[in-house]
Amino acid sequence: MATETPSRPVLHHRHFWHSFNFWLVLFTAVYSLISLAGLWVAIQASGLARESADAGIATVRAWVDVNSFKFVFSPPNARQQIAPRFTMTAENLGKSPAKSLVFTVEFAFDNQAGDKQFTSCPESNLARSPFMVAGPPGEPWTFEVENVTPAQLASLKSTPGTNTSVYAHGCVRYNDVMTNLPRLSEFCVRYYGGDSYIMCDNNNLME
Repeated sequence: MATETPSRPVLHHRHFWHSFNFWLVLFTAVYSLISLAGLWVAIQASGLARESADAGIATVRAWVDVNSFKFVFSPPNARQQIAPRFTMTAENLGKSPAKSLVFTVEFAFDNQAGDKQFTSCPESNLARSPFMVAGPPGEPWTFEVENVTPAQLASLKSTPGTNTSVYAHGCVRYNDVMTNLPRLSEFCVRYYGGDSYIMCDNNNLME
């Protein structure tokens, strides 16, 4: 009598995409990519909103500028001598007031071709203004000239190629009411005599 050979079970190969773990991993990866893309878009939108807000503040905040410089002094042979004075005009170019303004100016006589380097704001010739509203024409300020003699001022010749000049270097510290942050305007001008005033290549900023 013939013996029956037991039949072997048929093995069905299961592809990896039939696995629940595969779909779970795939879903997690896709979800993570979508989340990262959304985060990137949110960061970009936040940066653009911050730039827009900063630009909006910059158009209305206080911006104090200093201009219209002039030295007034007596010639050495004048019958009546007056102490040398320096005048300037400060104006607010912004659309909101500036408050607690503090002006300081220093002077120096020099005959070098390159601009003199000023490393910090001066502490001399201090003047204060509690409030400055927006818009020109601005307010004139006058300071006594220190460390420069009338003879040195009178010796200036506004001729091309001359290096001898008198510096006026100063700072205006203030707060703008828009942000209540401290601000600084620094200026530097060289006076060569006559009506020749040239802004320095450095030490001029508005922040």
